[in-house]
Amino acid sequence: MAVAQGSTNPSKQTLRRPAKRTRPASEASQPTHTTQSTARSMPTSPAKAKGRATASPSDRTTESGEQIRSGIQPTIAAQPSVAPQSFSGNFDLYGMYLPFLAKLCLPQGATTPNYAAVYDRILASQAKHDYTARCFLAPHGKSSSAPPHGRFESATVLDPMAERPFDITLDAFTYRKSLTFTPTERLSFQAPEHSTPGPGLVGHTGLSPACGIKSAKGVFKIKRIWAKEQDGVVKELFEGFFSFSVCYDSMYRKAGHGNGAKYKFAFWGVRAMKDNTGKEIGLGPKLMW
Repeated sequence: MAVAQGSTNPSKQTLRRPAKRTRPASEASQPTHTTQSTARSMPTSPAKAKGRATASPSDRTTESGEQIRSGIQPTIAAQPSVAPQSFSGNFDLYGMYLPFLAKLCLPQGATTPNYAAVYDRILASQAKHDYTARCFLAPHGKSSSAPPHGRFESATVLDPMAERPFDITLDAFTYRKSLTFTPTERLSFQAPEHSTPGPGLVGHTGLSPACGIKSAKGVFKIKRIWAKEQDGVVKELFEGFFSFSVCYDSMYRKAGHGNGAKYKFAFWGVRAMKDNTGKEIGLGPKLMW
């Protein structure tokens, strides 16, 4: 599928296997996708939930969603049974710009995000194999808390020559005890004031050497924002940010695809579903790894 030159936005909807692309209802709340051509690029327009109440600057939340006010420290033993964080395996990702998640995250009159509602709604979409993107993070070794590599794929980030999603590589991971997002990255978040620092990963996005591609680079960040154990099952909601910039050579330009494209969006994430044998249903590793 060819990509038109100029500034365009990928679909607002989560995508189904096989991917079905629909026309966005409103471009203002879409993840940024700009082609690198002679046309002007479109500035970022993050989605915002209507009627949002502004929380006090001194308010923040714990990973479990508990509100913390100034001078009050969270109780560390509030969730002693929740499993430790593990950044490996398959994940299904959902753009924070999606309106049905935006209105659940911070309903009208609310001062703290309803992470449980977001998690439950995502599971309903996941059961239908709907998602914005998928990623795989390889298991880390004994000497590091960061995975050695990973993969990322989204039907909104297409290779215009192959007419299929780019097989994006994730590498150069660093584990951080206190992962934060830059002010520019936070513009894509639904409730940036509630995204408190916590353990997470930061890595690079890119592409394996391929004909027609001069360069590709970007950032991938992910951390757990909420967790709860119920009936022996650990529920986890992750948040993160993805950016990817690709530069084409003359082969792509002669085909009318411009000089390249840029993508970026914030996302919610949940662990992939499992089949009846307990195996994760997800992107998985490359066969050459």
